[in-house]
Amino acid sequence: MSMKLLFSPLLKKYDTKRVFESVNSFPDQAQQAFVETRRLRLPKFIKVKRVVLAGMGGSALGAHVVLSACAESLKAPIIIINDYKLPAWVDSETLVILASYSGTTEETLAAYKFAKKAKAKLLVICAGGSLANIAKTHKIPSYIFRPVHNPSDQPRIGLGYAVFGLIGLLQKTGLLELGSKEIQETLAFTKKIGRQMNLGVASSPAAKMSQKLLQRAVLVAGAEHLSGAAHVIANQLNETAKTFATWFAVPELNHHLMEGLTHPKQNIRNTTFLILNSSLYAPRIQKRMRLTKEIIQRNGAKVVEYKARAKTRLSQAIELLIFGGNLTLGLGLQYHINPADIKWVNYFKHKLGH
Repeated sequence: MSMKLLFSPLLKKYDTKRVFESVNSFPDQAQQAFVETRRLRLPKFIKVKRVVLAGMGGSALGAHVVLSACAESLKAPIIIINDYKLPAWVDSETLVILASYSGTTEETLAAYKFAKKAKAKLLVICAGGSLANIAKTHKIPSYIFRPVHNPSDQPRIGLGYAVFGLIGLLQKTGLLELGSKEIQETLAFTKKIGRQMNLGVASSPAAKMSQKLLQRAVLVAGAEHLSGAAHVIANQLNETAKTFATWFAVPELNHHLMEGLTHPKQNIRNTTFLILNSSLYAPRIQKRMRLTKEIIQRNGAKVVEYKARAKTRLSQAIELLIFGGNLTLGLGLQYHINPADIKWVNYFKHKLGH
């Protein structure tokens, strides 16, 4: 059966909240975010010694991608905080970026109070809500976007805004030395790779991979500039495909996880390792990837692999995001579920609110 024949009826029946449209609008999200952040008037944070990004779930995923894919271009370290509180070392030489797609994330709003008390410098990235009101009231430099290219309204599927909004903010404030030419080339590449990954295309690598992950727990393994993408794909496997998944980075994985492949046997037999590979990895990492694959297979687990094809580290990371968005959507549809629904997250938030 062709990919188009497989997914067309599933999309019609289960994708009632337009996830397919959002996934395939990544290039438009990215273009909008980068163009709009370039127009902002923002201060140069010359004396900033460190950057904290406070955000949860899908709202923090962009930071994971930027932190790994742009590591060699960052002018200050970035620490991602997924909590209510900020570390005691946050001070006036710290830039705290408050990221919340909805603008209502309670942990991020709590982190704002800590940042304000510590007299940290502040930036905001959100689509509205209480956080946008705080930014406007207190004149906090911010990127408040209208997510017109994310009709599903799911943060994890609005990553074009999260990634390129953050890239734009960091570049504009002097904290990221990444040339506009490379960014523009990456934006152009997103359109090309988006067409190739689309679930309606017969040769889509994402569609084909989704069939290999049916009824499997998934462990995603990546390294260097693709570690952030590994994190994103695991998150989307959880939320979009309702699949048990997690991720590990190489070389850290090689120092413990390999010994954990022995028991329980049933778990290993039901697990597929998705290895994200790249010719841009350091030679030592490439060798580690080959050995890691061998050891996983010798322990009886299945391995599937995707090798990034783009020419730069940033473009490869974006390639993996588009691959992962389509992969997890395709897998979710094959389980006959609405890929936008997050009933247990919503149930938890409802109960937590009482």
